Amino acid sequence: MIRWTERPVRTTAGWRRWVPAGTAAWVTAYAVVHAWWAVRGAPRFAEPGESFFPGGWLPVVPAVLSTTAILLIRSGAERDWSRRVRWALAALGWVSGVALVLYSFMFPLSLLMILGGLFGMDLDALDWVTLLARGSGALGGAVTIAVAVGEQRRARGGCRSCGRVHGRRPEGRDAPAPSWAFFAAYLTVAACLARFVAEIVHGFVSSKAPEIPWAFMITFIVLLLLAGTLLPLALVHRWGRIWPGWVLPLAGRQVPRWLVAGPGFFLGAGLTTYFGIGGMIAWATGNNVDGARWFLAIVLPAYTLWGLGLLVATSSYVSQTTPECAPRSQPETGPLRG
Repeated sequence: MIRWTERPVRTTAGWRRWVPAGTAAWVTAYAVVHAWWAVRGAPRFAEPGESFFPGGWLPVVPAVLSTTAILLIRSGAERDWSRRVRWALAALGWVSGVALVLYSFMFPLSLLMILGGLFGMDLDALDWVTLLARGSGALGGAVTIAVAVGEQRRARGGCRSCGRVHGRRPEGRDAPAPSWAFFAAYLTVAACLARFVAEIVHGFVSSKAPEIPWAFMITFIVLLLLAGTLLPLALVHRWGRIWPGWVLPLAGRQVPRWLVAGPGFFLGAGLTTYFGIGGMIAWATGNNVDGARWFLAIVLPAYTLWGLGLLVATSSYVSQTTPECAPRSQPETGPLRG
């Protein structure tokens, strides 16, 4: 006779409580600091400044909107609000979060400078101040978007346990990724290869090459190539969700989802904002952008598609690797999947 045992349903109630509160406090502090800078004057930053966009009161506006959206979302999480209200709050969170990310889109450049410091490049206090300022805005915007996504799931009537709208997307790591995710991933690979082919024709070594340590340059190129080939393929293939057989110590186990999704979101957002917005605007306005015209016409769109492809494929990966809903009862005759 088969015996049935009760298994509790996974819940993210604790996460839903502290993340919005912590994000609201973080973004409020960001708004207060930038309001103080707007009144008293901002500190010096490493060139070309904290942001490509003007400073002053500009970053305060999305920070205040972000705090407002988060507090409203948190207060209404357990209330019976209409879908129209929830969609409006989710939209406010998305708009304010994206605005913060866009203002701080040079955060990846700051991280790259810090990485270069490990290989001997000169750093000073301004680089660390700039890293902190840009990172604060990027983190606040990213987590605001995460809170908005949670409200969006409630507006769509998503499952209270896993957040999915069951039946619309693949559920479980064994299921194949949707076709649009495959398209985005392979578009990313094509964009990466186009960028490297253009670089080979144009020449890897620029006039600034003597200032950059060769160890750093080689490491950067290898990591960049992996981010444009291995990473997007891992986002849509089964071996990116479950360790393949040749990884002997881990074969058959689940790949930690943020080991793949974290770089996907970070690099996708960084490439899209830095090259898709900053690079395109600088090129269109005639600012000093190194490279021949034909080279920029290939590289800037390639980087933009690379970033967008990573964002799309990563969104599918996160949805597919969300812990599955645990049924309230399971037969005790076989292993339980989580």
